[in-house]
Amino acid sequence: MKTTVIGAFPKISDDPGGQELRRALHRFDRGEIDAAALDQVFDSATSAAIAELEAADIDVINDGQIRWDDLFAPFARAWTGVSRGPLERFYDNNTYFRQPVIDGPIATDGRTLVRDFEFAKRGAKRELKAAVCGPLSFATLTAGDRAYKTLEQRTLAVADALAAEIRGLGAAGATLVDVEDPAVVARPELIALAREAYERLAKANVRLAIQPYFFPADEVSEQLATFPVAQVGLDLRSRDTHALEALGALRGHTLVLGVVDARNTRLETEAEVARTVEAAAKVIGADRVWAAPTTGLEYLPHDVASKKLGVLVKGARAAMGVPA
Repeated sequence: MKTTVIGAFPKISDDPGGQELRRALHRFDRGEIDAAALDQVFDSATSAAIAELEAADIDVINDGQIRWDDLFAPFARAWTGVSRGPLERFYDNNTYFRQPVIDGPIATDGRTLVRDFEFAKRGAKRELKAAVCGPLSFATLTAGDRAYKTLEQRTLAVADALAAEIRGLGAAGATLVDVEDPAVVARPELIALAREAYERLAKANVRLAIQPYFFPADEVSEQLATFPVAQVGLDLRSRDTHALEALGALRGHTLVLGVVDARNTRLETEAEVARTVEAAAKVIGADRVWAAPTTGLEYLPHDVASKKLGVLVKGARAAMGVPA
């Protein structure tokens, strides 16, 4: 069994140096530093996030997504035919994102995230995974579309662009890519369309982990079992769910269990985490269980996020009978 993280890590903290990125962004906005200098600060903050995840003893890390303003920003900035639109609340969170606007046919060279992944890979000592946004979430949260006549056409066009990004990440050395796609569980009536989109992602020939957070997967768990992915994420904390009772349907996949709530400052106990992990391991086997936060820890203050990581690791070890 392994521990991992999903999504973005807090970019700002009260620790010494924890405000450096915020100050750099303000200086860039005022024209006091150029893009190259800002990039250096982003790199430094990325290295710090990686170091903290590794110090917390997380088995499979990401790069903290320090450069991501929101789930869609890297792609809306880089893709031809897409721009960043108005601010909108991100589901029921107290955070906002800029809705993508599709101005023309979507195109990409597939290298949007390659430079950042290669930088992170050079500095990481643990197994490093990559991430992209989910095609259904991107397509359902757009603010306008002048290129595609239907939601289906738009979703599949986004999937083709994301498949190119995943191929690029695979060529850069990524062996596992999270696909962060809350719309898959927020919009269960679109599950068939989502599966068709993931069939296109799978053509990139890189192991995929679907991460549909914020909402329970109860209505779609059987359908998720048919997705061409190696891992399925299950948010077990954000809302009431019976997912643990239906794990048998997902027996052929590794399950990434969201066992600490990344949107609530309440600190879980090690015993809570251990009980959940043990219950899942009894059904599908410990080798098929990964423990994780429910979503990105960026929703929490930095100190709370760090404590959540500690509880996650200690609880998972306790479940496996490994000394903390």
